[in-house]
Amino acid sequence: MKFLASRRWRIFLIAWIIYSVHFATNVVREHYPAFSLVKHGTFFVDEYQGFHADIFVHPNGHSVIGNQVLVSVFAAVPLFVFNPVLDALERYSKSRLSDHGVENAEYRTDKPNRIAFFRLVKERGLDLRFGAATVVTSVFFMAPLTALFLILFYGVLRDRGVRPGPATWLTFLLGFGTPLFYRTSVLSHNSFIMFAMFIAFLYLWTRHDDALHIPLSKRVLAGFFGGLTLAADYIGIIILPLLWGYLLLSRLRSAPWKIAFRESLAFVIGSVPPVLFLLYSQWAMYGNPFLPGQYWMPNQNSYTEIGMRGFDWPAPDLFFKNLFDPGYGLYTWGPLFLLALAPAIWYAPESLILPRRERRFVTASFIVFLLFCSANQYARLQWNSGFRYLIPIVPFLFLALTDHLLRIPRWARVALSVVVIVHAWVLTVYREISVQASWKMLFTEGVQLPWLRVLRMTSPTGVWYLEGSVLPMAILTVTGGVVLWIWRYGSRLESKSRLDIGSDVAFAASRQEG
Repeated sequence: MKFLASRRWRIFLIAWIIYSVHFATNVVREHYPAFSLVKHGTFFVDEYQGFHADIFVHPNGHSVIGNQVLVSVFAAVPLFVFNPVLDALERYSKSRLSDHGVENAEYRTDKPNRIAFFRLVKERGLDLRFGAATVVTSVFFMAPLTALFLILFYGVLRDRGVRPGPATWLTFLLGFGTPLFYRTSVLSHNSFIMFAMFIAFLYLWTRHDDALHIPLSKRVLAGFFGGLTLAADYIGIIILPLLWGYLLLSRLRSAPWKIAFRESLAFVIGSVPPVLFLLYSQWAMYGNPFLPGQYWMPNQNSYTEIGMRGFDWPAPDLFFKNLFDPGYGLYTWGPLFLLALAPAIWYAPESLILPRRERRFVTASFIVFLLFCSANQYARLQWNSGFRYLIPIVPFLFLALTDHLLRIPRWARVALSVVVIVHAWVLTVYREISVQASWKMLFTEGVQLPWLRVLRMTSPTGVWYLEGSVLPMAILTVTGGVVLWIWRYGSRLESKSRLDIGSDVAFAASRQEG
């Protein structure tokens, strides 16, 4: 247990545990190619036709998904590891289906799509397999990835001179007081885009000496992670130019434009492997590497007919909705980010965690993201899945507001943290189509957990241990006890380690004097 002396290890474990306890049972579109890869080694999803609106029959006769499959490939790894368990659960379900027919297919909810989906998976004998698969992709993919991302963010804060205590608080506030909490509870390609974009930015951020050019390896890696954003989603079309422009303009401060441009080509070269994967996957699914899924998908709603397959000029009402809509607005789901609007011009430049040049990059990225998402008419469908289109910009906005958070009084920091963490927890647990509806559920159902709510609504009535808040409160209490023990025990080890180091230094100094 000596590793718990490391604050980074403790942040990782605590985040992983809390995220895992709050997993949701939502089967999202990224699951289906992952299922097919594990079972058949193909991107075709023929056996899941009718399970999701984005699955359609291609002219080649196979069913395919209409989105990029990079995150599905990664998610297939833990699913492959647990495939024997998933197979056993599927055999059990189908055996019961053969012996007793469809049992307990009632889903006590007012959402007809969820009822129809639950009935479908029960009829196919896939209910236990799908449920377990959501556990695997949430607990062994999304939760550890986001926990690792929090360690990365903690490292950035420490590198910028923030002391361990405040850096830890800010890290946990990002992890549990923003929509990261909600998005980590399910398989999310939007979160993966966030990880890749932020990592690419860190490779390009010269945090110590503006005169130093960025090493070749960092420029290539930045391009690689930037390319991953495009391979994961077409929003990468705006991310890659933003990152490339940041690299080029930063270098122009200390080098002629020819040198800056030549050095920036390493970024372009680094992006090639992920882009090649995107072209390969599109060729494998659609028979053409250059035409995306949106080209082949049949018209499914009125948004498809707007502009070019649902992409039009930015709509003012959608611009506003992306910020304030109760179903997916940035400031309704993450009210903390309102603080990021406050300028930092009155702070000494050398004291800023996020320097002025990087603040300009964040501002430009925020505006470009808003314009892009306001032009994409499919953003209007976010109410069905919650805040997600703007998630890649969240850690950048949070980094910008840390300069404000560290300067407000301690009582205000505590009060603000409690409010935004409880708000994020309510949205994560109840998962309703609006902020108001989720908060209403808190007062009508009491304390719950997302997976436990679904289990209660799909189980026979009268199961006593699923009723009320006793079981979720017990689980959360045990989780809190484990988390508290990890932190306190690790803190004692950390303090002892510092004392031992101090004693060793003093002993060495005394010997030198002697």
